[in-house]
Amino acid sequence: RFDRLLFLAKGGRTIYFGDIGENSETLTNYFVKNGSDPCPKGDNPAEWMLEVIGAAPGSHTEIDWHQTWRQSPEYQEVQTELQRLKAEGSAHNEPHDNNSESYREFAAPFFEQLRIASLRVFQQYWRTPSYIYSKAILCIQVGLFIGLVFLNAPLSIQGLQNQMFAIFQV
Repeated sequence: RFDRLLFLAKGGRTIYFGDIGENSETLTNYFVKNGSDPCPKGDNPAEWMLEVIGAAPGSHTEIDWHQTWRQSPEYQEVQTELQRLKAEGSAHNEPHDNNSESYREFAAPFFEQLRIASLRVFQQYWRTPSYIYSKAILCIQVGLFIGLVFLNAPLSIQGLQNQMFAIFQV
């Protein structure tokens, strides 16, 4: 679930960025206010938006929605907020230390990343025990099958090749 949308047209051009509103009301009002037909009751607003901008199969539009966005008050609000955040961020900037010891390529060290990634994987496996059981059964069955097939393999070139093949199959 999300409550804000960055709507991009072909080529990555912004068409809308902002709140969606309750039942997509804010978003649909933006498009209606700028020249589109209203979203019919019962229609999916996401599909309706694609039809409005001409991105849905068989739809077209005469409105340049990217230019409409650039001239809208919503765009100006976003730009004002970005300027405020930029000013707020530069006010809190500390002087950069040019000491090479303080510089790290990544925010977290390698072993911290490894620990967190491993923990996530283990949690995922723990939450799906059927996956673990099926993997364990599969490994046991494959091991037994290969082991029993080559149990009394002859001590010859052919027997050695068969055993090597079994190892590669594992």
